[in-house]
Amino acid sequence: MKFTNKVICSALLAAGLSFAHSGIVAGGTEGLRQINAQTLGQWNVVVGTGGTFAADAWAFTRGGGYEVNGSRYAFDDYTFAMTGDFFVTVGLLDFLDLGLSIPLYYDHAQEAPAGSMNMWTVARGDLNINAKVRAPLDTNKIFSVALLLDAYVPTGETQAGVRPRHAWYLNGEDYTHPYTANSWAFGAGLAFSLDFTKKNIPIRWNIAGGAVIPLEDGEAVTLEYSSGLNFVPLSFVDFFLDFSGEMRLQSKGDLDFAPFADPMLLTPGMRFHVTRNIDLAMGLDVAVRTLKNLGFDYEKEVEGCSDVPVHYQGEDGRVANFCYAPTPLWAGAAMLTIRFGGAEPAPQRENPQGLPQRDTLVQRDTVIVFMVDTTQHDFDQDGVVDSLDKCPNTPQGVEVDSAGCPKDTDKDGVPDSFDKCPNTAEGVEVDSTGCPKDSDSDGIFDTFDKCPNTAQGTEVDSTGCPKDSDKDGVPDMKDKCPNTPEGAQVDSLGCLPDFDKDGVPDNKDKCPNTLQGVAIDTVGCPLNKKENLDELKKGIQFKLNSAKLTTKSYGTLDDIARLMKKFPNANLEVQGHTDDKGTDEYNMQLSQKRAQAVMDYLITKGIDRSRLCAVGYGRTMPIASNNERNGREKNRRVEMVPFEK
Repeated sequence: MKFTNKVICSALLAAGLSFAHSGIVAGGTEGLRQINAQTLGQWNVVVGTGGTFAADAWAFTRGGGYEVNGSRYAFDDYTFAMTGDFFVTVGLLDFLDLGLSIPLYYDHAQEAPAGSMNMWTVARGDLNINAKVRAPLDTNKIFSVALLLDAYVPTGETQAGVRPRHAWYLNGEDYTHPYTANSWAFGAGLAFSLDFTKKNIPIRWNIAGGAVIPLEDGEAVTLEYSSGLNFVPLSFVDFFLDFSGEMRLQSKGDLDFAPFADPMLLTPGMRFHVTRNIDLAMGLDVAVRTLKNLGFDYEKEVEGCSDVPVHYQGEDGRVANFCYAPTPLWAGAAMLTIRFGGAEPAPQRENPQGLPQRDTLVQRDTVIVFMVDTTQHDFDQDGVVDSLDKCPNTPQGVEVDSAGCPKDTDKDGVPDSFDKCPNTAEGVEVDSTGCPKDSDSDGIFDTFDKCPNTAQGTEVDSTGCPKDSDKDGVPDMKDKCPNTPEGAQVDSLGCLPDFDKDGVPDNKDKCPNTLQGVAIDTVGCPLNKKENLDELKKGIQFKLNSAKLTTKSYGTLDDIARLMKKFPNANLEVQGHTDDKGTDEYNMQLSQKRAQAVMDYLITKGIDRSRLCAVGYGRTMPIASNNERNGREKNRRVEMVPFEK
């Protein structure tokens, strides 16, 4: 039943987004992925929807695979992905358009971990607010240019999806979210158009480009570009070829500048002018990387993958690693737009020269005209005649200024007649009585209050935020250690963390795994070396590629057993670790067997099984580089970590 519901959901979404837009252009009037320099004209409105559909497994990741917790998975032939936009664009002036677009995404992955990783999901993306300002050139000329402005609002869902939909979503210092930059981003650029149809040549050419600047530290400034050549042989159809893409202009963290690894598409297609106000465009997106690998060779496809890795976190903190796939290898694309023409403003009628203004009352079929002399009349009796009164309906008794409007000395929006604080400084937000607004009653006016919702009774600083003397992020009222050194990491109580609870903070503790009750020195290490787990673990050795303990290891393990008997409340997790030589499966099994061998020996020495546990971590937790021999030796180790039941 669950599978059936997902199939129905997929079918309905495919129908709803079959005309959804790719996200590079919303509300465009030519091609699918090109931007021209033309504006709609005042009060003309375009609404529409469009999008892409890709059915190849490599639309998700290069090679169609991903890794979760050291295990490798591949998408099968039934995977597909869709991207869609719903948009509206309004011509506010003849030379100014303002638009909004919101994308919806759907990734369909069927491998076992895909559900818990949110790789089979419908989700929204980042809201785009865009504006186009056409230069005041003669519109009858061939050439035109326009300024493009964009703002991307982080409305997209995190921890969902598979393929990053834009190049600036890639985060070199944190997890990448496929459906959102997870921060504001702003763009600016230019569009140029050459319209040869004005010279009876059926060709139009558009080119546009600009920079997108995300505010997240780990995301790179990105160049967004497009070009489109349109052939217009008939009035009801255009043939077009679009070239578009995105290019990160910076290296960020783990992600290197790789101009040819980012989106680059060729989109041939047709645009039908179904009626005077309805357009239907259809095309085929072909990734330029497809042209370099027509045989779909796996080695060519994953070449350079290590330069652009994607680290993605889904539900329950599960982490997956991908090769970055900038676009599907190919995808169908379509867009439907509907245009509504704005109404012309009604012409204003002037009174015959010399006649006073007229008030007109329409009653059934009779028009009755009242002649009112506004040069002397004062309707609201405020002392200002109606011909000069900008507020002709002021209540009686309210003090007014020379324009007939309620007097407001401090210009806070509250007339002096009702203003209890008539001398409020200009720009300060006030309440209904005209006094400075202080929502949380902390003594700091909202205009200057950086924390306007502070709980009553909380001591605040000069900015209105809870006082934090040692600046550790924990307010003084909750801080159990109010004099922590600035910059130190603290726990929820404001104190320096102490994993082994020996009284020495972790940042100063040279032996952070000491058992409780062991006598220690000033740096947290046991005074008796035979009670120091960090030293004892070094004596645990195994035969090469085996889980059999060496003879020299038994003495060390006997010391550990005596230590656990001396402190009967102590519990130990035995951890096995390996280097990166060999397969993941082999390393995981070997590390588990070694940890189990240590645990079994301690049990034979009288240690209760409930006080021990054995866990193999394989190569997943290195403490040194596996590229060097010394580093690999350090990674092949056994850790003894205390735990509480």
